[in-house]
Amino acid sequence: MSKKRWLILVLVALVAAGGFYAFRNRDRSAALEAWREQVRQPTMPVSRGTLRKTISASGTIRGARQADLGFTAGGRIERILVEVGQTVAEGELLAEMDSTQQELALLRAQNAYELAKISGTPNALREAELDLKLAQTNLANTKIRAPFAGVVTAVNFEAGEQVSASNPVVSLLDNSVFYVEIAVDELDVHQIRQGQTALVEVDALPGATLTGTVDSIGLIAHSSGGITTVPVTIRLDESPAELRVGYSASVTIEVARAEDVLKVPVEAVVTQGSRSFVTVVRDGETRPVEVQTGLSDGLEVEIIAGLEPGDQIVGFNVALYGGPGQTAGFRLPAAVPGVRIGGFGR
Repeated sequence: MSKKRWLILVLVALVAAGGFYAFRNRDRSAALEAWREQVRQPTMPVSRGTLRKTISASGTIRGARQADLGFTAGGRIERILVEVGQTVAEGELLAEMDSTQQELALLRAQNAYELAKISGTPNALREAELDLKLAQTNLANTKIRAPFAGVVTAVNFEAGEQVSASNPVVSLLDNSVFYVEIAVDELDVHQIRQGQTALVEVDALPGATLTGTVDSIGLIAHSSGGITTVPVTIRLDESPAELRVGYSASVTIEVARAEDVLKVPVEAVVTQGSRSFVTVVRDGETRPVEVQTGLSDGLEVEIIAGLEPGDQIVGFNVALYGGPGQTAGFRLPAAVPGVRIGGFGR
């Protein structure tokens, strides 16, 4: 290799090394400046307030009861007495089918029963009695009556049409009360109790927030896609006219509340093992103070002991961690082994 070519290679290597050094120093300078911005976080006073811990889930709206009503035997429909949207009372006649055969069978059963009472044996009398009851039931089954008060949501046949046994002829909805069926993660369901308050937002009713309470908690969990949930039912306190069964809804359940307590941002608290610390600013100096924490809503945490109202604290606590001057390069405080910021999840 010629001397000239060798010198060119040396110069290229020196330029590359210089560029790498400058790039590395630039990154270290940026990291140092970022860390300095963190430690320059303004202080804030410890205040009192209310904390609410909540659990959120989504689900669908349903009515108190729903029923698809039909005849127990096939035949020709004689009359449909209701229409969609009509409100009916419990026991009201909704539809009936041709009952000629059933009426005839009832008359024959009545005659047989009267004869058995006069001249029949005990067994014959019992047989006639059972036949009469069966004939009465069959005649009653030619009529569909509302099992509860509600609104007609569907009419599937018209008068004169043939219908098979158990075909739904009329659908009925009890809309006196609405519920939301939600699925709560198995790790959260232990915090839910009957009677807890809930806020419900319905996708189809933007801007409206409904209130409700936890009505029931399922006894059987369900797994899907590796996630296990428990069904929970929320009873709504109100039933807007625009509400419909099947609408999607988001539910927020209040599972705990702490009123008039000292609270700080979760970022102000660091935990090390089972101990928690807050950095307090007094007389222009900062020092760590051990505190006892309570309820957290995921954004703020209750301070049970260790602080007083008005104490000035560092809002984002990095004072307990080493910075770039104490470590080989910049690292986030959360990277310090055994120490973490916050840690107070929902």
